Amino acid sequence: MRGRNRFTFREAPPRARAFTVVELLVVVAIITILVGLLIVGLEKAQTMSRVAGCLSNQRQIALAQVSYALDNNGAYASNRTSGMTLIGDLSWTITLPCGVFPILINKGNTNQDSYHSWVASYGAGVIGGAEQEYGVNSTNTNAKALSKGRLFPYMGSYKLYRSPLDPTSRIRSYSLQSFVGALVPEDSFEWSGKWDDWCCSQGVTPREWTATHSKHHKFPSQTLMSIIEDDSDGFNYNNQGWVIDIRPPAGTPAPPGTPNPGAWGSTGGWDGWIDWPAFWDPSNITYSYADGSTETYSLQKPKLVSEIQGPPGAGMGHRYPAPADNAAMGPWRRDWIHFRDRLFPGVLPPVIPRYQDQ
Repeated sequence: MRGRNRFTFREAPPRARAFTVVELLVVVAIITILVGLLIVGLEKAQTMSRVAGCLSNQRQIALAQVSYALDNNGAYASNRTSGMTLIGDLSWTITLPCGVFPILINKGNTNQDSYHSWVASYGAGVIGGAEQEYGVNSTNTNAKALSKGRLFPYMGSYKLYRSPLDPTSRIRSYSLQSFVGALVPEDSFEWSGKWDDWCCSQGVTPREWTATHSKHHKFPSQTLMSIIEDDSDGFNYNNQGWVIDIRPPAGTPAPPGTPNPGAWGSTGGWDGWIDWPAFWDPSNITYSYADGSTETYSLQKPKLVSEIQGPPGAGMGHRYPAPADNAAMGPWRRDWIHFRDRLFPGVLPPVIPRYQDQ
């Protein structure tokens, strides 16, 4: 019997189904979204890393001041960056209804190197003035100016003077505020002459301005020590301390218990933002306090950046008084108040916002 051929029939494996065009587009869209989220996350992480580095630098500045004070009977290094040539008069007398106050800066000593600037723009090897010290083409001079400052032995690194947020080529991004290490604000005849009458009317005498020693800061955890600063209206350097007008603008209501409420907000020629914090990241303005703690501040009025710096236009720059504080314009001065009340708490009377700021 002849055998029969047996044939085994097997089903062909199913063919893989190709993606449709719609499905491919959905996959591409999902990948694009994920990549976008990853990029945003990385950018945010990089920003926060720079902010953390900036806060760390300023903590070191504040702690350097604490160490310097411990070694110098409580005396702070001055917020100024120059010696006597930019101060003007070494001595003058403030005569007010609340008293007569003789002022003698640096104990009358005209020797530049005896002045206790936290960084220096004077002395042997530093050519010219602050322009060349902080100009972008004078790196060696910059380094010498930093190392000649009183705080350098306590900091020990040039990198600590520059913020990771700083997009410029300068090597110092920070300033000390005007009520640190000074007999009168910034040891300046100008500010003592502008602010003395108003302070006298509020029961604060020029003698109480003294901020030369750590003991003069009654609330160190609330007192600014350093802050990021960007002199962006033609300067390539940060000159002197960081200062804003301590007087309240006209129309600001007097706090309860004000000794002379009629004179509280009646000052003319309000300068407002004499200096301003660097707006490199308006959501992360960094600063330190006298106790070594640090903080970031998010600008409440982002439009302030263009008003001061531009564009559009060139911006108002230094001594920007800000628009009128009324219901139509909104609470423009909230940001100024935040920093003003951290200059010398416990000595300068606090400024309260207008009703629409509450």
